Formats: sequence, structure tokens, C-alpha cells
Amino acid sequence: MHLLTEGDPTRRRLFQAALELLAERGYKGATTRAIAERAGVSEVTLFRRFRSKEALLREALKDLAPPLIPPDPQTPVEEGLLRLLESYLGLLEAHRAFLPKLLSELLRHPELRGEGVPEGIVEALGQVVGFFQAKQETEELRRDEPPEELALAFLGPLFARFLLGEALGVRFPLDPEAYVRGYLEGRHGPRRRG
Repeated sequence: MHLLTEGDPTRRRLFQAALELLAERGYKGATTRAIAERAGVSEVTLFRRFRSKEALLREALKDLAPPLIPPDPQTPVEEGLLRLLESYLGLLEAHRAFLPKLLSELLRHPELRGEGVPEGIVEALGQVVGFFQAKQETEELRRDEPPEELALAFLGPLFARFLLGEALGVRFPLDPEAYVRGYLEGRHGPRRRG
């Protein structure tokens, strides 16, 4: 789990402990006492910094930063998609035990979602969409789909595959090159077809 909070070690420890316990024990089991204990601070310190458990968890979720490395827009489309695939699979693997449980708690407790998506996620997704948009501009990808939909069509099935695998307790084999070729089938722009 990667958190954006760098300068304040106490805040970072509280965020880390809160998110870990949310995933491990659920919203009700992630008590302020347990969070403070895991973070190595007193419960008083937790409440001085955050008015409630909900406020702490909301802030921690906003601060969550994915280690997703979008490809450089200058990278050729196939190579860029392979790099994005590798980075995204690394993100999912790094959060294998954490992500499905966290998503489950966010679905059960919409009050934790607060007012929007964490900034780190927004920034990373913006860069990913920027890659697809750049490939449309260079005519390596068709222009008849919005770049956001192109990105979702690429990443969505990988996420669904990951969640299904986690739910069933299996790992589905994936051939990255075949996945990229399948994705690009029918999506190449005029420059790539000739």
C-alpha cells in the first residue's frame, strides 16, 4: 500500500493502520483503539488529528496512491500498452490481500467514500487517459471512441479478472502480448493499418 503522506510520520502510520484494519476487520472491527495501537500512538492523538474514525478513514482513502506508472505518450502503442499492463498487474498484485476487502467495505459503507476519488488515483488515471489520447492524435488508435473509454476497455477486464480470481481463489494465466494484440484488434488507427 502506498500513501502520499510523506512529511508527517504519525499521520502516515495512522493512515496505514486504519486502511489495514479496515481491510482485515471491516469498518466495525477497525476501532479507533485498534488503529491507534497498530499505529503506535494513543487514542487521544488519533482524536486530536481526526474528529472521528470515519474522518480518519476518509482522509486515508484520499491519500492512497497507486504505484501505477503510465507509459510515456511517445512510446509506441504496443510497447506502451505492455508497460501499462505490467504496471497495472503489479499494482493489483501488490494489493492482492488488501484491494478486494477494501472495495467490499467501500461498497458497504458509502460514507467512507467522501467527496470523490483519491487525488493520486485521479492523477494516475489522467496520465493513463493521456496516453490513449496521444495515441489517437498520432493515429495509432482509432478516434471514434473517447480516450477514457479506450482506457477503461483496456484496464477493466484486467480488474474484473483479478477480482474474479480472488473470489474463486485461483489465478488465471495471462499472456500479456496476446492480451494487447486482442485489445488492439479493430482499434488501430489508419496509420497502423496500412
